Amino acid sequence: MTVLVTGAGLIGCHLAKRMVNDAKKVVLYDLSPNREYIQRVVGKDKAEIVAADMRDLPALIQALKNFDVDTIVHTAGLIGKRVAENSYTGSTNNILGTINVLEAARLRGLRRVVYVSTFGVYDRAKIAQGPIREDAPIGGHNLYTVTKVCSEHLVHSYTAQYKLDTIIIRPAGVFGRGHYAGGSTVGMVMRDLALNVIKGEPFTIDAKTYFANEYVYAKDVALALDLACNAQGPKQRIYNAGSGVVTSAGDFAQTIRELAPKLEVKVVGDEDRDGQREFPLDLDHSRAELGYTPKFPMKEALQDYMEELWSERS
Repeated sequence: MTVLVTGAGLIGCHLAKRMVNDAKKVVLYDLSPNREYIQRVVGKDKAEIVAADMRDLPALIQALKNFDVDTIVHTAGLIGKRVAENSYTGSTNNILGTINVLEAARLRGLRRVVYVSTFGVYDRAKIAQGPIREDAPIGGHNLYTVTKVCSEHLVHSYTAQYKLDTIIIRPAGVFGRGHYAGGSTVGMVMRDLALNVIKGEPFTIDAKTYFANEYVYAKDVALALDLACNAQGPKQRIYNAGSGVVTSAGDFAQTIRELAPKLEVKVVGDEDRDGQREFPLDLDHSRAELGYTPKFPMKEALQDYMEELWSERS
């Protein structure tokens, strides 16, 4: 199997590392690949690197041809507020990028396309109880969410019209060792949290920043994507990839006290985010059809993350 992964960021590089460790051939396709970061996470010369724009369809097709790619995992795109900073650029980058992936896959006759969406597509105003299953209502007016919902519909359309073999993965809030050039707020605030613990100085957790949310470690998302590439005869075609647990600011404080008992940490702010209740993702279908079970609960994820950050600083 030769896999082209679009986007050499947090998810893309952790997936590449997992795959090359399993002797798969990986091509990282990114507009401005951070080669130092790729080397730290994936390893030196472990993956091929193509520096090109997702909006450049000929370049993408050429890369598929040059490396005899049979599978695409599409992680590339701007995230959160980065999309709204320039609505035209953000929208065309995310939506046209997906169109190009699907069109290239169709023209090259690839075996599978795995699209990385987000749990942000769920319209929580219309969801009365959890856990949130993959058939729950989706939608919203946030521009980033709109680009993801639109891309999901494009995936469905190409699947139906051209019989493409596709899978959509919806991760929760992803964190881990990354460069966050794409704009991941969750990734950045979790990095700050881990660095504060490493410093060993008293600090405060603001519940407005660390509101109740479902967080998932990048290595678990990489696991889900790897499984999606290899799944035989998946039925549902849309799968959640989370931890299955909602973590609040108070939960973070408790976890940190367990990891660093001598560290003074306190919580400030209201943990009730405008009265909105968060429900965890349902992982039943992901477990049954992909074989996905998260390996990093929050305590283990933070421990692993801090060890990597400490090693990096050293």
